[in-house]
Amino acid sequence: MYSDEVFNGVDPFDSTNWMYLGALFVPTCYKTEVLKNLNDLRCIKNHNWNLSESDCSKGCEFHKENNTEIHFKEIHRSSARYMIAKNWINFFKKEACQKHRKMLYCNIIGINLSNISYCEFGSGGKTELNIYNRFYRTLLIGGLNYFFKEYSSIVVNSIFHDRGSQEYHEFFPWHPIQQTESKIDKLSIYCDEIKFIDSDHRNSKSDESQFIQFIDLILGATFSTIHNSSSNPRKREVCELFKPLLHTLLDREKNTSGQMIGDYYKSNYYRTYQISFFPKNKMTSEEILTYLNLEGSIQKKEKTVDNFYYSRTILSPKQQTLEKWF
Repeated sequence: MYSDEVFNGVDPFDSTNWMYLGALFVPTCYKTEVLKNLNDLRCIKNHNWNLSESDCSKGCEFHKENNTEIHFKEIHRSSARYMIAKNWINFFKKEACQKHRKMLYCNIIGINLSNISYCEFGSGGKTELNIYNRFYRTLLIGGLNYFFKEYSSIVVNSIFHDRGSQEYHEFFPWHPIQQTESKIDKLSIYCDEIKFIDSDHRNSKSDESQFIQFIDLILGATFSTIHNSSSNPRKREVCELFKPLLHTLLDREKNTSGQMIGDYYKSNYYRTYQISFFPKNKMTSEEILTYLNLEGSIQKKEKTVDNFYYSRTILSPKQQTLEKWF
């Protein structure tokens, strides 16, 4: 499993502050194939990647430029990153999620920090890390329960995370693993701590970094497309490429009888890719401290209110301007 985050993302329309968490679940039987796909899509000219340029029989002539870190924030800075990002998004949309062949699973949670009282998550510069630690468990538990509901047993061999401040949090490296395993009876996690790795494969010398780059790209495209946060033409083009998938993921409409009629439930993405948002309503300090559980529900005596929601409208910049004034 591979994970990354978007910290302090501001929605330019309503100025709300967001944190996005993402996890990519890669079945061991497909890991080598997914990695080969990601690497081959780095070879923009021939789609046949070799570790060394000297081994490239067709001589693409751009091996060094293509052998770069794919990070959403930087994809506009070179044509190679921009083209590879588009290749990877197309792979995520089509090839990785076929009807009877699920090469990977992806769970994303968007946390509206403007609806959460920070003071209940500690102080001393660790507040956002404490929030992240709390909802990272939700990300793991929710994804494993949702995607693999019908499995009799679930095994997680390792959990990788991009290097960052989480590495030095007193609880984060081990606590989410312990909590997740205790919440799912049929789950076995064969690692004691999250492994932090440099997302740049040239630095880490590890193939695992490719998957960190992949989830970073998906997370960045998700946030930027939903919130219209970038004015850069290249990033906007990647977001336009990503938008049809998002429209499907966010169409989870149910009729009055609870029947699932949204496009998501009819698509190949059902129980394979998921995006959720939290909280639906502004939470009081009392609700956070007393009632909030790991699944994101508010429990008050006999009543349980689900504070997660799954549908959002994706507005264009022009639509946002009109919404603001009318």
